Amino acid sequence: MLEDNDIIEKVDGPTPWVSPIVVVPKPHAPDKIRLCVDMRLPNQAIKRERHVTPTVDELIHDLNGSSVFSKLDLNAGYHQLELEHESRNITTFSTHVGLRRYKRLSFGISSAAELFQNVISQTLEGIPGVMNISDDILVFGKTTQEHDKSLALVFQRLSEKGLTLNKQKCEFSKDSLQFFGYVFTANGISPDPRKVSAIQEATPPTNVSEVRSLLGMTNYCARFISNYANTTEPLRELIHKDVVFKWEQKHQSALETLKSNLTSDTVMSYFDQGNHTELIVDASPVGLGAILTQRKHSHAQVRVVAYASRALSPVEQRYSQTEREALAVVWACEHFRLYLHGATFKVISDHKPLESIINNPKSNPPARLERWNLRLQDYNFKLEYKPGKDNPADYMSRHPIPEGSTDNSIRITQAAEEYVNFLMEHSVPKAMTLKEIREASKSDAILCKVSSAVVDNTWQQILRECSEEECATIRKFYNIRDELTANKDILLRGSRIVIPKSLQTHVLKLAHEGHQGLVKTKQLLREKVWFPDIDKQAQQLVSSCLPCNATTPERSQEFLNMSELPAAPWTELSIDFCGPFPSGDYLLVIIDDYSRYPIVESTKSTSANATIPILDKVFSTFGIPQVVKSDNGPPFQGSDFCKFAEYLGFQHRKITPLWPQSNATAERFMRTVEKTIRAAVINNNRSWRQELHVFLRNYRATPHSSTKISPAELLFGRKLRIKLPQQEAIPTDDIVRKSDKQKMKINAERQRNFKPSNITIGDTVLVTQPKVNKLTPTYDPRPFKVTAIKGTMITAKRDDKTITRNSSFFKIFNAAQDEPFLDISFESTVAQPHVPENNQGGYNLRADRKRPQRLVEEI
Repeated sequence: MLEDNDIIEKVDGPTPWVSPIVVVPKPHAPDKIRLCVDMRLPNQAIKRERHVTPTVDELIHDLNGSSVFSKLDLNAGYHQLELEHESRNITTFSTHVGLRRYKRLSFGISSAAELFQNVISQTLEGIPGVMNISDDILVFGKTTQEHDKSLALVFQRLSEKGLTLNKQKCEFSKDSLQFFGYVFTANGISPDPRKVSAIQEATPPTNVSEVRSLLGMTNYCARFISNYANTTEPLRELIHKDVVFKWEQKHQSALETLKSNLTSDTVMSYFDQGNHTELIVDASPVGLGAILTQRKHSHAQVRVVAYASRALSPVEQRYSQTEREALAVVWACEHFRLYLHGATFKVISDHKPLESIINNPKSNPPARLERWNLRLQDYNFKLEYKPGKDNPADYMSRHPIPEGSTDNSIRITQAAEEYVNFLMEHSVPKAMTLKEIREASKSDAILCKVSSAVVDNTWQQILRECSEEECATIRKFYNIRDELTANKDILLRGSRIVIPKSLQTHVLKLAHEGHQGLVKTKQLLREKVWFPDIDKQAQQLVSSCLPCNATTPERSQEFLNMSELPAAPWTELSIDFCGPFPSGDYLLVIIDDYSRYPIVESTKSTSANATIPILDKVFSTFGIPQVVKSDNGPPFQGSDFCKFAEYLGFQHRKITPLWPQSNATAERFMRTVEKTIRAAVINNNRSWRQELHVFLRNYRATPHSSTKISPAELLFGRKLRIKLPQQEAIPTDDIVRKSDKQKMKINAERQRNFKPSNITIGDTVLVTQPKVNKLTPTYDPRPFKVTAIKGTMITAKRDDKTITRNSSFFKIFNAAQDEPFLDISFESTVAQPHVPENNQGGYNLRADRKRPQRLVEEI
């Protein structure tokens, strides 16, 4: 509707400002909503303009002698003024359908009152018998004809400017007018009795505490009351320690004298826009009180402008003390709106929490305070805390005028209650009812005590009386007490419902439906509900969810466990196969771990019968090594290779299954070999075998990136002669060791996410499995138990199946105690690759990674 009425417009592209909105129900149409934009942060950047507002003296001078009065109220107020295009961005706000901004002046903009006052004044300029203060337009005349003529001119001027009136709030041709603390009639001008009714109609004190409160109020104006000490002597006798409280005639006489003095011209003054304005407020369990005061400068004596008080309704009496004190601020500002609108003033309260709630635009107050904060946006004030039993408004709040709750204050309370009920209805998870939450809250002992503490402000008493376990939970509520709202047996934190303990597990499972991750689950919970340790419980739920664990990979690895550099050349070797190639050949790669000297031999088979003769030939040329390291491929698993190693006297070391990083020297060299073969095929289909020889000659003569010395030089003690000229130089072992693996370790750990494994023997773990199709989960959902740990190599068992993997293959799974392991079998739906029963050898690593297949396709 706002867009249809050309009040707001859609925002495209970036904007420097975005404000949140608060959705509230409309007063007379609960099924419809009103958008209220929280402009507290943008208001700090808006420079306020100063425009002249009529003073009391001008008002008295112009209206003196008039006998006919009319008061006009503009319809939709600020929305009748259009904003310049460059000023609209600061009003941008966020909605569920995107960003919008105001095209017209909106409620909540701090400078709106002054701008509106100036525009209306210019519109009515030159018409006799007309004056406006904000959106109130006064038309007056000494005769009916004079008044009607001015009224007609006002109608004509408003029509020309396209301004409209709210007929229901307009008053025409009245013989008296109450305005700005005065009553204007044909007979003259008199003070408005409503300014002092809060004092004149206040009831006498009923106990010593109320007498002290009365003396505190009168002492505030004592300097203006003659013979003050003698007048208050009977009252001061009542507060002596050993005197029994008994209200007598002398006390009543003293009270009447004080009331007369407090409302006399010596104490009170008329409002002057040029003076410093202070609004003193207070709230008691039964009523609200406020005193509007002014002083000419910061060190001048304070003079009272008006008093006000009102009784609290039964609903308001059930508010917490913080909410009652905030209600006093809102009610007092709106009660004295005519004086305060568009002015800069100070609000003084004796309730410390209000200072951080109202002064801080980033605060997250309880629901009622959030609604009231929006009503206060139109006022330019700062709230100041002053401790005090001597708060002069205290007595009026404890002796309010019973009829005081029949004015605009009823709408303030109704708006807050409608907003709280609206939040309760719309914050309830769809799978449960508000009645269900209410009944569970009533039977929750902790929430009952917290609700009582919120309403009665009895936190310390409850904390003293509860058990140690209850105290720990209640203290978590106490730490956020300024954000809590109690309403109809339901507790709210801000705009979120506090869920009782019996429903917390159900709410957590509802939020985790669809198996969103931990962050998303927490975000969804925080949007609607709250309870102590909500984040911790959400984390426990997600971490114990087997489907989530089985499908979520962990992105971290243990810190690199670098092997020591061998003591000498050709003592430790790494071997692996590369292929197959289109010709059907495989390449057996042998690399010296000390010098990085590579040997590449071609073979048609990867069997032990084909591999052993090649190794025997190489070892006959270069000598027998002490250690040969390989993966768990077929030629290295059988008894033949074991006998070959035993025959020659070298140790055969097999790496962790499915963890090629353990054989990194050979694995990295594979990529370089494959690149050479691809380049040979692309380069006019040259013989890749010949190109491989050329590559090996240059590679063996090139300084290695880790040792800074060429492989041939380290292995043979001399440089290879190649096509390029060279100078002889003999390296030392110290150079190699300084440049080797420690530097590689530091660089690798800096670039990747490393952290130590926390897996211990006996842990329940999930293990990664090969991805066969789109439905294959990252982890096998059938858990294992850890049986042995050797460095980063972990052995785990499930039933009669034992596997050994690197620690990064495993994830600890903390299953919920009441949730058994799922009996999931993928054999019927997913074709699994063959794995030997002992699983120590695994299947061919290179075939699993599908790299040879890609190589064939590319070639």
